[in-house]
Amino acid sequence: MKKAILFLALFTAYFSFAQQEREFPKYNAKNSANIFYYNFAEVPPKIKVKDDETKNKTIKVLRQYNDKIKKISFLNSAKLQQLELTINSLGKQLYSNRDLAEKVGKQVRETIRPIRDSIDVHEKVLNEELKSFLNKKQFKKWTKYQKAQKRELLPKAPKNQNNNGSQSMMGRRNGPGMGGRRY
Repeated sequence: MKKAILFLALFTAYFSFAQQEREFPKYNAKNSANIFYYNFAEVPPKIKVKDDETKNKTIKVLRQYNDKIKKISFLNSAKLQQLELTINSLGKQLYSNRDLAEKVGKQVRETIRPIRDSIDVHEKVLNEELKSFLNKKQFKKWTKYQKAQKRELLPKAPKNQNNNGSQSMMGRRNGPGMGGRRY
């Protein structure tokens, strides 16, 4: 009898955790369109620019790029806000209604793609200008920095709230019973 009750308790606990709905992350249209600005004060030290002339050129080029991106952002702000409002208000319905999800996906592509393409054009111009006066090491550091900035725009996966530490032991390479040392 005790085994049956224990089995029933474990069975219900398992399915109650499995049935919880995923949390819908808040959509940010500016992030998906790659709209962000570089910090002038942060970039020269990050890419190890020591020469004042090169530092000033770098800041000037970054300032011009940021101005162009601000114009793009301003011109498209209404579209982006409407898109954010649509996606965030529909939220969980997008998981259950496939037709609605396809319509919203099409709307996202039609709105975001042209903005992202125009930003990519300005980004290529920025990289070409920086490449003209930075040395190879500095330019390599610049591309790494640029990729890291873009990576920060990607949405984070929601964390699972029902995980109470049992998974952390399973993921370790030399956890108990996982082929660790046996002295």
